[in-house]
Amino acid sequence: MRARAVIFDLDGTLADTFELIVSAWNASVGFHRGKVYSNQEVISRFGIPDPEMIRRELAGEPADACERAVEVYHAHYAQRHEDVVSAFKGVDDLLTQLRERRVPLGLMTGKGRRSAGITLDALGWSGVFDAVITGHDVPRQKPDPAGPLAAAKLLGMPPAQCAFVGDSPADIGAGHAAGMITVMAGWHDVYHEQVRAMNPALWAQKPADVLRLVR
Repeated sequence: MRARAVIFDLDGTLADTFELIVSAWNASVGFHRGKVYSNQEVISRFGIPDPEMIRRELAGEPADACERAVEVYHAHYAQRHEDVVSAFKGVDDLLTQLRERRVPLGLMTGKGRRSAGITLDALGWSGVFDAVITGHDVPRQKPDPAGPLAAAKLLGMPPAQCAFVGDSPADIGAGHAAGMITVMAGWHDVYHEQVRAMNPALWAQKPADVLRLVR
């Protein structure tokens, strides 16, 4: 297996953001509902951009209340980011090596454009990726292949020559459906059991393992 381009998921793959997402959710939706959501309750709602997650959860509430919750979410996400979020160990080195080898790099995340931008800016990745696709940029979310395919198109690469690196069943499903080389980011263990049955092409134990795919 050889890849000429690498496309990454963001949350749980490049950056350890789950704690912040749960915290921001509870500061907005949790406060509005008068309850504290568990990590699993929030993770189970993943799959669409965060503003749409909030609007779906508060369906039936006045529109202005939903939008206030969205603003609270993003304010909390931005304010706490530096204290809570970091890149997974070895990710920055991997991105540096791929850039040095002039490998086209893409990012395809299901999160919203606004929160994705906060994370990319905070971690110094704003200029790292040649193509950035968020959940707001595609009509259908992972495991539909629309996102990875859009990233490959921006990179000017055939899907079969792209590796798609992610940590969730939705990521691996989208990579398979796009005809890409699927890579499990095994350094994040939330979805291990579900992903094993999906037979990703490569199970990367650490970020540096992704380099095996690059010429």
